[in-house]
Amino acid sequence: MVKRAKRDKLLFIKGVYLSLRSRVRIRLILVSIFLVVLLGGILSDCRPSKEEPLPLIRVMEFLQAENFTLTPWSSRSAEPGSFSVPDQTEIKEFLGKRQNPWGALRKWKLGGTEREIIAAPPPTQFWFEGRIEPGSRMKFGLGIASPPVESPSSSEKEVAFRIILQAKARKKTLFFRRVALPQAGETVNFDFQEVTFPAELKEVKLIFQTEGPEGTASFWINPIIIAPQKERPVPVILISIDTLRADHLHCYGYERSTSANIDSLARDGVLFERVYAPSSWTLPSHVSLLTSLYCFNHQVETGLDRLSPELTTLADIFRKKGYYCAAFTGGGFLSTVYGYSRGFDLYRDDLGGVFQQEGAAQVARATLDWLRQNKELPFFLFIHTYQPHSPYACPYPYKARFLPENPKWGHLDLIGYLGGKQGIFKPLPQEERENIIALYDGEILYTDEVLIGRLLAALKELGLYERSMIIVTSDHGEEFYEHQSWGHGQDLYEESLRVPLIIKFPDGSPSAKRIRQPVRLIDIFPTIVDFLKLKTSDFLASLDGETLWPLVQGKKQSGRESLAELAGNILNSHLPRRTALFSQGKKLIINEEFSPEALKFFSFPPPDLPRLELFNLNRDPQERENLATQEPEVVRQFLRRLEELYQAARRLEKKKARLTRRLKEELRALGYLK
Repeated sequence: MVKRAKRDKLLFIKGVYLSLRSRVRIRLILVSIFLVVLLGGILSDCRPSKEEPLPLIRVMEFLQAENFTLTPWSSRSAEPGSFSVPDQTEIKEFLGKRQNPWGALRKWKLGGTEREIIAAPPPTQFWFEGRIEPGSRMKFGLGIASPPVESPSSSEKEVAFRIILQAKARKKTLFFRRVALPQAGETVNFDFQEVTFPAELKEVKLIFQTEGPEGTASFWINPIIIAPQKERPVPVILISIDTLRADHLHCYGYERSTSANIDSLARDGVLFERVYAPSSWTLPSHVSLLTSLYCFNHQVETGLDRLSPELTTLADIFRKKGYYCAAFTGGGFLSTVYGYSRGFDLYRDDLGGVFQQEGAAQVARATLDWLRQNKELPFFLFIHTYQPHSPYACPYPYKARFLPENPKWGHLDLIGYLGGKQGIFKPLPQEERENIIALYDGEILYTDEVLIGRLLAALKELGLYERSMIIVTSDHGEEFYEHQSWGHGQDLYEESLRVPLIIKFPDGSPSAKRIRQPVRLIDIFPTIVDFLKLKTSDFLASLDGETLWPLVQGKKQSGRESLAELAGNILNSHLPRRTALFSQGKKLIINEEFSPEALKFFSFPPPDLPRLELFNLNRDPQERENLATQEPEVVRQFLRRLEELYQAARRLEKKKARLTRRLKEELRALGYLK
């Protein structure tokens, strides 16, 4: 019994010992974990943050109702306040459901330039609070658009603009200026300013004030804080040359030397040989370019549709990543009335309308002026010109470069010559057709030299070329009666849908590469986002387009289908709806019939097309042999796929564009309106 008791005691002691040792071990482990966490926290404060601060901060992005400590609108209803300016402003649309306090955040357009403003009728005071990196500076504008309703006294003919810097309970005036009200006959007084922040600041509060006669339409233009960056963000330049066929560029095998500068860019980058547009006219195709959505998903299909604020644009993405977004366009169907300017800090749509012989040069001048003044900004630049579009009337000697001896025309408004849209099916003699094509090629040559050539030279001069991502493309092609019609916007054949795509990546790698696999215009957006790592794969999956970066890297991918559409009777054109689906080297076109009333509209009868056309583009790139009756199962597969796509379509609240008088004149000049 004694031995057993002793043994039990020893076992008990051993158990206690083991228990104590276990507890000590646990305590040691816990202490170790605590020390590791503590040390890690200390060290993390010593390491630079993994998240780099944004290179550019917009003050207006942080303004909510509580940021306005004083505004004449606060005592009234929450409806957007009145704000009288010569060219009416629009309340700024935000992506998502963010509120705009009193409608103070606006898109303001003077002439052909739209900018973002903060409406600040006196007395107004609002504040911004945040971290200011050492070496930061702020660019902003200020101005007055109209005098008050009642003429002010002699002492009230100015508005005082003041910015107060508050840091560590201390305040100082960072900027102060008095601006006189516009004189009789003047439309607006405004200019741009820049201030540099003291180097020792971190967390600061900026207070913006306007003081002066009540009712004055005074405003701040988009204050932006620019932080110095260890690694400067990649500049991105997206160029759309309207109505440019890929097969009329020398780098795509064309016999004429129309594109020396585009060819040079292709040698420094990647050329995609088969690129499909989602439509054969400007408006829906450009919306697809900037949203990476098919037409039926963005629903901007007619001249009265407007981009929905529910959709994310490429400019929206760049904006959130601290890029300054600027656009220089030819207007028309690139006008701000269609909602393109959302996300852009600056959007011009008055540069070389379709009847301007030097449209491309106007776009180049405005773009280069902006680049030279803002080369230090992280920027996304969108450039568009109508230059190759009919009328074919660029300056001499470009317009005569490819003409035969004694041509019938030295310049030509093709649609006008045909008698408007009703004459697009008119047959012309072969010599006239060759004359028309020669004039079109001269337009390409002119655009290549005065826009692309000058832009590339300026980028090299400014030290931006090597580190920039540069994309050249188009929205659609042009028909020269290959399928019994002229111009564009009525058919979905290859001459209307095949566009160029050349991408030069930063530092010229890869270069001189050609990719034969068919791709799409809607793939440009996700390619930029993927390459620059601007968004997650989940976001990319929500787009209709797919990134081209794996293809560029040489990774094999399954073939891409491509959908193109034309809505019926666009702008009273009397043209029926068209739908085309491309997949695995074959293309199905669905042709709706002309109504009897539509047939009476045209001066020359349109071609009698079958309801379904199926082409094997690998064997028949000219689309001459319709295989629909020979391959009914292929047709059924295409139709089933179309049904799947349409069943999965987005549901959006359609927005309608408000056509201004000027825009109607432009569209009439383009041949779209009577």
